[in-house]
Amino acid sequence: MASYSILAFLITLLISAAAAHPAIPSLIHKACSQTASNLQKLCISSLSAEPPSANADLRLLSIIAVRIAANNASQTAAYLSAQQTDAAASGAVDPMLYQCVADCTDLYVDVAEQLDVTTAAIDDEADKDAMICLDATMADVTSCEKGCGAVATAEIRRRNDGAKKLLNITISLTKLLMAPKGL
Repeated sequence: MASYSILAFLITLLISAAAAHPAIPSLIHKACSQTASNLQKLCISSLSAEPPSANADLRLLSIIAVRIAANNASQTAAYLSAQQTDAAASGAVDPMLYQCVADCTDLYVDVAEQLDVTTAAIDDEADKDAMICLDATMADVTSCEKGCGAVATAEIRRRNDGAKKLLNITISLTKLLMAPKGL
């Protein structure tokens, strides 16, 4: 009788553990395996963290990836805007850093707006238009990075790096939509 109770307890424990950590859908693994090897873990964790991804097709996964990148860009634009405001209020402003932050703020606002257009393009199955927008967003992030150069703070560099990773994931997934065989 005791062994039956232990077995029932273990089965209940396994079932609850499986429910608490649902399996990542195979489409996420397949899609993310098409990204650069250094981005695959980020791709899987980012997409699987979004509840709609559990039942998503490739098009919806691409839209989810765009939304993740857009959220990142919006947060970066807000951070940079706050840095610009704080620097102006303090009066002790490095003119080169201030210009870097001002330019990057504008660029990240543009990135967020372009990603909204990208979402609509993917939703409308205008995948070539989506790629044009994604290329423009990557160019904006690169412009921020190059425009700041050596005056960029560690936080600006970290945010640019994160944005580029998310955009590269989004570009990879969108390219899959354009592939003749898909996945």
